[in-house]
Amino acid sequence: MQRRILVVDDEPAVRFGIRHFFEAHGLEVVEAESCREARELFRGYRPDLVLLDYRLADGTALDLLPEMRAVDPSIPVLVLTAHVSIDAAIQVIKQGAEHFLPKPVELPTLWVMVERLLEIQRTRRQQQAQAASQAEELNPFLGRGRAIRELEATARRVLDSDSPVLIQGETGTGKGVLAHWLHVHGARGGGPLVQLNCAGLLPQFLETELFGHERGAFTSAVNRKQGLLEVAHRGTVFLDEIGDMDLQVQPKLLKVLEEKRFRRLGEVEDRSVDVRLIAATHQDLAEAVRTQRFRSDLYFRISTLPLHLPALRERPEDIPLIARDMLARLSRELGRPGLDLTPPAEAALRAYAWPGNLRELRNVLERAALLSSTSALRTEDLRFNHAMARALSPSPPEPRAPACEASELDLTLQEVERRHIERVLAAEGGHVERAARRLGIPRSSLYQKLKSLGLSSKV
Repeated sequence: MQRRILVVDDEPAVRFGIRHFFEAHGLEVVEAESCREARELFRGYRPDLVLLDYRLADGTALDLLPEMRAVDPSIPVLVLTAHVSIDAAIQVIKQGAEHFLPKPVELPTLWVMVERLLEIQRTRRQQQAQAASQAEELNPFLGRGRAIRELEATARRVLDSDSPVLIQGETGTGKGVLAHWLHVHGARGGGPLVQLNCAGLLPQFLETELFGHERGAFTSAVNRKQGLLEVAHRGTVFLDEIGDMDLQVQPKLLKVLEEKRFRRLGEVEDRSVDVRLIAATHQDLAEAVRTQRFRSDLYFRISTLPLHLPALRERPEDIPLIARDMLARLSRELGRPGLDLTPPAEAALRAYAWPGNLRELRNVLERAALLSSTSALRTEDLRFNHAMARALSPSPPEPRAPACEASELDLTLQEVERRHIERVLAAEGGHVERAARRLGIPRSSLYQKLKSLGLSSKV
């Protein structure tokens, strides 16, 4: 990803020189000439680094630094000034600036410092993302409805068992999240969790992924490969979309479950393994057994402890709570603090059929958050896939269309982006720099979008 810097200085010549230099080094640069512009761009643009002039027409660095730190304290700020003062330097460092440099500064010298700070920033964000992923475990039981509460009670009862678990539910209901929760909170939580999606894998590839192979077992087997079952020893194997598992592989998996033994491809001796199986599918496995697409003995073995994830349309009372939890996560990911729903938008979410379940809800909210100009998402910010809803969920009544042009309901994200850019450009008289500021993106990025979308404007 291209690194981004925000240059805040009230001298156009200074901004031009810095932008030209750093764009030549592969950075995205956006400019602000006042504290007011800097505040807006910092929140919307969320740069990797800020070059900030100490004295501006409507304030100083001491005014901006606390506000920037409150929004994102991980973004380094480098303060430049033509008025060197020891007291001022001490104050800006106390307020959180990384460095305080006197003007004029040699651009190659500045680049060395900027490059080092950007590397520090990249490391900080990696550490933050890792800490967040460890601290923020997704909750598969978010909601207050009866269906989800019964599911949680059942799931807690099977936590410490070693028997296989079969999670069933429509696509997008969160089967993978539930499988992860069962592993982490179960007796094998300290062991490995390995995952494999069985959908679309040819028998040989599926078999070698699960069981591994010896060198020379087949033409392309130039090295020995350890299978996922070995990797998961004393832990959990999660097989997603097990209904798509090829019939040739199914008896070999059954042997693992019944005898705790398996054999690598090209091997003559069995290996012992201790794993717990969690399987998931959106298919009706009982019907698949009836039509001989799935072995009955394997079905009965993996369905010892069945768990059913209800579809989102079956628990509309939970949708506002789930949506706000997703918005809180999106706020952190997108740098849009305070994302929420207006009451009409909440009602629209509850009324929609959600054929894609939680995955579709997340997509609708992310799209609205990216395109909305307000923190409180409105009905007109939402874009539902009504065609899919009619095809996949014809029984529930369709909600009224959101307050937007009917022609926009089935547009792709690129088409929506194109129309929005056209409207902003028209409002700014085709002036790219003003349009880029209004959109909250660098001018160079807007030029790239104009080129890729086939749009034209005046500078």
